[in-house]
Amino acid sequence: MSHKVYYIGWFISDEDKQLFKGNVPGNLKMKYVIEQMQVCGITPNVVSLALQKKEGFYKPLTKKLHKGNIPVTYFAGFNGFGNFGKKLDGIIKRIELLWTLFFCIHKNDEVVLYHSYPYTKFIAKFKSLLKYKITIEVEELYGFSAVADKPWVSDEINAVRQMDRFICVNEGIPKLLGVEERQYVVSYGVGNIPPRTADRRSDGKIHVVYAGTIETLKLGAMTAVDAAQYLTNDYVIHIIGFGTDENVQRLKAHIDEINAKCNSHRVEYNGYYSGDELNKFLFGCHIGLSSNVMRPNFANNTFPSKVITYMCHDLTVVLGYAEAFYDVPMSKGWTFYHEFTPVKIAEAIMSSEVVPIGFYHDSIHKMNNDLQTFLRLNVNR
Repeated sequence: MSHKVYYIGWFISDEDKQLFKGNVPGNLKMKYVIEQMQVCGITPNVVSLALQKKEGFYKPLTKKLHKGNIPVTYFAGFNGFGNFGKKLDGIIKRIELLWTLFFCIHKNDEVVLYHSYPYTKFIAKFKSLLKYKITIEVEELYGFSAVADKPWVSDEINAVRQMDRFICVNEGIPKLLGVEERQYVVSYGVGNIPPRTADRRSDGKIHVVYAGTIETLKLGAMTAVDAAQYLTNDYVIHIIGFGTDENVQRLKAHIDEINAKCNSHRVEYNGYYSGDELNKFLFGCHIGLSSNVMRPNFANNTFPSKVITYMCHDLTVVLGYAEAFYDVPMSKGWTFYHEFTPVKIAEAIMSSEVVPIGFYHDSIHKMNNDLQTFLRLNVNR
């Protein structure tokens, strides 16, 4: 009997991005997984939990995407009025999800679920009653935050364990979950290698790029700026990414302070790039910096999405050490720092070697092929 594949998460298509809002890295990863499904001959039915931008109640939206003719259903919901609105939206979406799980998806169908603690926990309550298999895509165990473990992290892990198969963002998560090798595949990030549209800069400098959100919690961008003062004049650090006006102004002020202290142009903020402009900028650099938080429980249960982006653009990767992604085949060519301090980050940057163009391509292709094989064997039965 033929079967359908349902993909549940916070998907927003390019043609609907003016209507909905959501997590950018998560949405990019969902689009990548959909692309890999299509390579395997799978046309998923996408069920989106994304929040509409308009305030108040909004109706469900069902359509087929122009690209790939993929059916998408955006759940109805509610936006606005602070915590009350969030709770109301959660209730509406849980009712819709329950209806979908029991009355729309049949026993011969397959479900791929993009993990979030609230909805994974909700689905886990009914898992024993569902007659079909669920593959869960775990990009992060959210109870292991960058600051401290949440009191509900054990509940999160138990909910994830109840699913049948796993797409994990690093090798550490399946070990923590205690799942068998045949039950999971590791997919680090979006493995799309764009055609090279620019040469590396050849001005005698080694150009280091930090790409990410400009924020004040994990302080990745600020720490990258601080590291610049410990580099020699052979290096320039570029910060690219988006943030609130306040955070961007704070970053620019700190950059001016560090450049004045070094009496040289050591670091600069280049703004926000996407699409072809982002590709061109990254291709012009030599090293990609991920100043990720190194708290073990957090670092071992997530993975910086920017690392795979750097690899796809032929950048030497410099990142914080974590046991989960050290000494694995994918990490060949990465340089680790072992202390989250500007000095140690600068030392790692200067000790790294610029990789040849195409150095990471085999690893990226293998990651893509592993995911496709897993999807063919487990989802496209």
